[in-house]
Amino acid sequence: MKKNVITIAEGVLAGGIMGIIFLWVFYAFFGKFPSLYFYEETTLFLFILLGISLSFMLSYKKRSELDEEVIAKHKDDNKSKDDMISMTLHHIRTPLTGMMWSTKELTVETPADHPQKNRIEKLHDETVRVLGTVEKLLKTARENTGRSSYCFELYSSEKLERLISESISKMKPAAYAKDISVETETSPLSLKSAKIDSDKIITVVQTLFENAIHYTKSGGGIKIHMEEKGDNFFFHISDTGIGIPSDEQSRIFTQFYRSTNAKRVRSDGLGIGLYLAKSFVDAHGGTLSFVSTPHGTTFTVRISLVEPSQVGISPKAQETKAASI
Repeated sequence: MKKNVITIAEGVLAGGIMGIIFLWVFYAFFGKFPSLYFYEETTLFLFILLGISLSFMLSYKKRSELDEEVIAKHKDDNKSKDDMISMTLHHIRTPLTGMMWSTKELTVETPADHPQKNRIEKLHDETVRVLGTVEKLLKTARENTGRSSYCFELYSSEKLERLISESISKMKPAAYAKDISVETETSPLSLKSAKIDSDKIITVVQTLFENAIHYTKSGGGIKIHMEEKGDNFFFHISDTGIGIPSDEQSRIFTQFYRSTNAKRVRSDGLGIGLYLAKSFVDAHGGTLSFVSTPHGTTFTVRISLVEPSQVGISPKAQETKAASI
């Protein structure tokens, strides 16, 4: 409010001055004031309005420039923070990796009847968990600074389906251990292909499947459905979990954000899994969306497909080449 009052005052002053100058110049040239259509007061009033308009335009431009400077500075500050975090995490990851392999060896070498066997196994499990957290934070830092590297390869729809199915199969025991059923269904697929980074797609699938396990109660279920529609490959994963509150759904892909009910179920989450998953899918030119109710959530990954002739190499040839390597 105060800024607007100052802007108006500046406009009145500037417009008044311009009006007086105009009247003086007009009188100097013509020997009289412009009274054919306007009186002197009207002329001054119009110039004051013009001055106020110009004042607001200049004020808005100045504010816009300041906002851009603040945003640019904010981005630079965030990049510096991410660089520092990334460097620190690299130093932490190295000893943790050594600890992981050392505890793994101890777990294998320690006899089953040894009194410290359980403690060694728990130490190894905790080391693996912390190392996984560090890896996620490193991926986030790389994504924020634009340093994530992608290795895109041509995958047929069938090969992409196998990649996802194999990834899920490795995680099914965790669902079964919690008495959660897992159903997988695949609709007929064509010879169309997608260019993907397999490691990134696996990370996306693992994130969505792990979340489904974490937030689904014992006795619940998870359903996987893969299909093609037009020039798109769809991966759907539905659960009978706690759902996402409707007033928090718009923030679910925000970095470090966790819904209130998710925090109640798991207090140790970081809130970066879905952020990374969406970033990875976006980098593929796809989309990650969801529909949620208090009775469960369905996440959908969409990846664009192309005909084999459009990429200049057949899916079978690509798979043969990959197999020979």
